[in-house]
Formats: sequence, C-alpha cells, structure tokens
Amino acid sequence: MAEARQFDRKRITRQVILSVFISLGTIVFIFSLVSFRGITIDLSSFRSSFFLVGAVLVVIGWMVDATRVWVNVRALGRKIRFRDALTTALSGYFMSSITPFATGGSPAQMYVLGRAGLTWGEAGSLVVVCGILYQVSLLCLLLLLIFGFHIGFSLEGFLLRLLYSFALFYSVLISLLLLFLRKPHILYRLVDGGIAIVKKYFKRIHFSEESVREWTRHFLEEFSLGFSILFSRKPQYLVWNIICYMVQYSMVFSVAYFVLRSLGTNPPYLGVLGAQIPLYFIFSLVPSPGASGGAEIVMLSAFIRYAGAQRVGMFVLLWRIIIFYLPLLVGGYAFFRMLKLGNNQPINNK
Repeated sequence: MAEARQFDRKRITRQVILSVFISLGTIVFIFSLVSFRGITIDLSSFRSSFFLVGAVLVVIGWMVDATRVWVNVRALGRKIRFRDALTTALSGYFMSSITPFATGGSPAQMYVLGRAGLTWGEAGSLVVVCGILYQVSLLCLLLLLIFGFHIGFSLEGFLLRLLYSFALFYSVLISLLLLFLRKPHILYRLVDGGIAIVKKYFKRIHFSEESVREWTRHFLEEFSLGFSILFSRKPQYLVWNIICYMVQYSMVFSVAYFVLRSLGTNPPYLGVLGAQIPLYFIFSLVPSPGASGGAEIVMLSAFIRYAGAQRVGMFVLLWRIIIFYLPLLVGGYAFFRMLKLGNNQPINNK
C-alpha cells in the first residue's frame, strides 16, 4: 500500500511538471510571436494593486465553493469540518489542473469527501450533481448577462465548433446518467460484461465477482438517494448551488478585468465577464492537462482587443498566474497534505 501511494505521488508530480511545462511553453511562444512582429512590451502603467485584487477575488471564490460543499453535505444528513470542505474544493482545482479534460477534479473531491466520512455513493452523487449544476450555473450567468444586461458575444470558426461539440458530449453523458438511474439493470449488465472481459483477458487479476456486483448495487442505491435529495426532495439546495456557482464564476471572471486594469487598460467590466463564459465551456474540451496551452491561446485570441498587441502577452501570463498557478500551488499543498495525513488514517467508508 505504501508503495502504491508513493507511485501515485510520483505520477501526480509528473503530471504537474507536464502541465506547467505546456503552459509556460505556450506563454513563451506568445511572447516570441509578439517579439517577432516587432511589438514591444509596455509595462509603464502596471499597477500591482489591481493584480492583487484579482488574486484576492480568487481566494474569496475558494471560500464560497468550500461553503457550498459544506452546506451540501448537510443536505445528505452528514456533517464535515469546513477545513475538509475547503480541502475538497482545493483538491478538485489541483487535480483538474493536471489531468486531461480536467477529469481528475471529481475523483479527487470524492476521495476527500470519503476521507471526511461520506460513503462513496453519497460522495459520488454530491460531486456528479454539483458537476451538472456547475454547467447549468454557467449557462444561467450567460443568460443573465445577455437578457439582463444586454451583453452580447460572438463566437465563430473552430471555437464555435468546439462549443457545439461540448454541448453534444455533455448531453450524451447526462442521458446515460439518467438512463442508469431509471433502469439500473442496464448498468448491472454492463458490469457483468466487464467482469467477463477481465476474467477472459486478464486472468492474473483475482477478485470476488459477487463483491464487485454488491459494491455496484450499493453504490448505485446511495447515488440515487443523494441524487433524489438534491434534485427533488430538497430543491432549495439546487438554488443554493446555482447562486454559489454564479458568485464564484463572477469572482473568477473578474480576474481578467483586474489584470487588464493592472496593465493600464479600462475595459467594460460586464463585457469582460461575458467574453469568458463560452471560453470556459471550451476549456473543458482541451485534451491537455488543465487545458494548458489551449487556455492561453484561446484567451490570447479573445482578449487581444482589450489588451492590445503590446500588453496581451503579459495579460495572458498574469491571468494564468492567478487562475492556474495559484490554485495549482495551494491546491497541491492541500491535496498532498491530505494524502500524508491519510497514510495513517483508514478511509471512513467501505
């Protein structure tokens, strides 16, 4: 077990290095491209106070997200410490930053919640339902800006195709989830098929077939219970999650505005917020760890109109420091600290 944990830590470390390498490499490329075109970098009007405001807003967003998790756990009839809720949120940011398509965030959150005392089914239902509401909240914020504040946005070409692909992919996932919840026997048949494949082609792997089936059945029952609580029995928690996510989004999207202000520009605040919403749908489709490389290029193309050619490279760097490197550093510390403390503590559920 100790060797497995050590192997996982080494693998995670390699993922961190890869993610940072791609991100820094892309930023260097952006600066090289700007320099190649003979454009100088203008930092004469840089104001660090606006940059610090952006960093503080991200931290406030972490607190909002941790509070959301802390309250959601109570909806399931459980209680955890706020510190565990904060670790859950930070661990999700960290693992999302180093895994392709940001797929590591949800398993990391489930793992931390499991350590905090929830069952796998409870943690799974909480994370998956909130993942759905995460996207719904982003759409709600988009509609609020369009119809409430008359903020428009334009998206075309490759970025528009990516957005369409995201909508199709996400619709398929939601449909499969609802299918398994309504007709669990389909999932049980898939599990039986998986067991048969493992027994046929991986004969060295020994496990109890009945234990796998029982775990699947128990997990799905707990998952369905948590799903029904958050979606039908206690709808007030749906409103709570959507409000918290919209507040957190506003904090995160405001970072770009304050980074631009730190570079001496004065863009329209709501315009900056609205420009980022479709981009965040696209980030989840970038296959590199934490959308490294893709996020920098997309932000470059979308914000060069606000930053200008002289400042856009520095804008991408400063924005990425707050949005990517800061959560990577703090979230990594929280996650590895949790793993270290967990080495001497049993998982609180089976």
